[in-house]
Amino acid sequence: MSSLIVFLVAFPLVIGALLLGVHSGKLRNVIVVLAGLIVAGASIVTAATFGNGNALFFGLPNGLTLGQGLLVVEVLMAAFVLFVSIQNRRVLAPILVLGQLAISFYLELAGKMPEIDAGRLFWFDRLSMVMVLIIGIIGTLICIHSLGYMRDYHRSSPMIKGRRTAFFCLLFVFLGSMFGLVVSNYLPLMLVFWEITTLCSFLLIGYTRTEETIGYAFDALNMNMLGGLAFSGAILLLINGNQTLDLAKLTSGPASAALLPALALLCLAGLTKAAQMPFSRWLLGAMYAPSPTSALLHSSTMVKAGVFLLLRLSPAIAGSDLGTMVAFIGMLTFLFVSLVGLTEQNTKKVLAYSTIGSLGLIVGCAGLGSPELIWVGVMIIIFHALAKGLLFLVVGTIENRFYTKDMENFDTLLSRLPLVSALALVGIAGMFIAPFGVVVAKWTAIRAFLEIPGWQGAALLVIMAFGSSFTIFYWGKLLIKVLSMKSVTEYERSIQKRISSFEWIAEIALAAGVLAVTFFLAAISEQVVGPFALATFKGTSQSFLHVEPVMLATMIVAVLFLPVLALWASRHENYNMSDFYAAGRPVTNGNVVGMALGGTRAVTLRNYYLEGVVNGQLVFRAGTTICAALLIAALAAGMVGR
Repeated sequence: MSSLIVFLVAFPLVIGALLLGVHSGKLRNVIVVLAGLIVAGASIVTAATFGNGNALFFGLPNGLTLGQGLLVVEVLMAAFVLFVSIQNRRVLAPILVLGQLAISFYLELAGKMPEIDAGRLFWFDRLSMVMVLIIGIIGTLICIHSLGYMRDYHRSSPMIKGRRTAFFCLLFVFLGSMFGLVVSNYLPLMLVFWEITTLCSFLLIGYTRTEETIGYAFDALNMNMLGGLAFSGAILLLINGNQTLDLAKLTSGPASAALLPALALLCLAGLTKAAQMPFSRWLLGAMYAPSPTSALLHSSTMVKAGVFLLLRLSPAIAGSDLGTMVAFIGMLTFLFVSLVGLTEQNTKKVLAYSTIGSLGLIVGCAGLGSPELIWVGVMIIIFHALAKGLLFLVVGTIENRFYTKDMENFDTLLSRLPLVSALALVGIAGMFIAPFGVVVAKWTAIRAFLEIPGWQGAALLVIMAFGSSFTIFYWGKLLIKVLSMKSVTEYERSIQKRISSFEWIAEIALAAGVLAVTFFLAAISEQVVGPFALATFKGTSQSFLHVEPVMLATMIVAVLFLPVLALWASRHENYNMSDFYAAGRPVTNGNVVGMALGGTRAVTLRNYYLEGVVNGQLVFRAGTTICAALLIAALAAGMVGR
């Protein structure tokens, strides 16, 4: 077991180092594809071999120990952060990294680090299995997609210097560190992997090295390193309180008052990585990175590290004031970013707001805690990783062909890129078309909220109702844009032929993955997610585990209907434009209609973005302020106990 896990962590790191020295495009393509297939195969073998549901704990193979390895890695990372911060005249990042390093040196030099249980460094259960499969399969497909995307990205942006060796190196280093993070049981070991993902994110966001992207990269670095400092602070509190650093033991049941301060800091770390308000800004800035970065780090995997930690902490914080505050931070983040998403035209930012909102739902479920809510959280992780990863890649493909991320320029997409549009429709279906995946999870969450007594349950229901209606609005806008059609020229139809085979492989495979998890939803619920939820909270009711055959059939029809209909409709080449109905008023050729009391007015269909109705920036600032106040209250609740 330990050899498999070590391979999952070490092999991508070795491939990343190898790719740093490969400058031949053809050789890079071969290495990335073969290495990706090995990583995906290893993740499947690991899940099949050890994913029987029993929690397994193990150490390094052949009696190896960590020694001072963790401290050495922390020193190297701190030195790198100091170097790039001085180079770019930044102040906050060095303060944060030196604070974190000071804690590590204090614990080591003062001899306070407890003896490590060498047989419990790693923890593998059903949740780890889900995350390993997401990282190994979706991560591999995104790396393969990047081979075609980055080639066209640099062709369409010749002013950006090509640094694809570093880009692909970072992708594989990130995969290795994520594998390590989701199977770690020893908190200091998890922290090291946690910080490596932060550095990978920082470097990938700043890939173009423009002043704008460097600023966004440091925003991500500062906020995530604040979370890392909170993580280090939690370890310090646990050691000073003679508490365990074994995550499984720490979260085996409701926490005592003595544990809550450390758990509050760990929750802060999870909230920063999951980009919840007031830390959402870093994820929005990350959307200026190449689309594979958005798909891998900021949709499918990295931000999942934050909610993964909070789901691990859920048994310890559920029922406490700390857990309640964390839940409301997540749910209010879902509400506010969903409203802001209505006002946004940048398609990648719409996807970013949707990502933050979905993560907010998972945070809400983790904070409240119950078998049903844990089921909801894990199901959203699965469907969101597949559907949103697919959508980010599709948007990247469109951006490289039409040089725009503006949703208004996605008109008649079905006529110009029919197969790409059909793939986009699969992703959109996965996110909001009832009764598909995420919608099923939301419905289960509503049922769980109904059982919460008092004002809290009522408030959560209201938040869920309004937030979900906002998401339907912006997904509906994108759906209309994709489905609109007109007569196009032969040149416009030929654009799709220039999409690389690497992009097709990844996007079709992800769409097939969405269909597969839909088809096997009942098995996933009853054999994987449900047993994990029941084991986490020792629940008795199992009604939420079962998916009715009629519901399953409806879901499959729902996800297939629009793509199949769209592909059939796209075969028609000529469309007649119809005049609109003006209730008997005279209309000119310029769509100008005569008014009842004289005068004229041009008729338009617009304001899909609620201009003059909703001030997106004001809503975002209000949400940030409210959630910041709740975060302070959560930390205070942790410090003073239940």
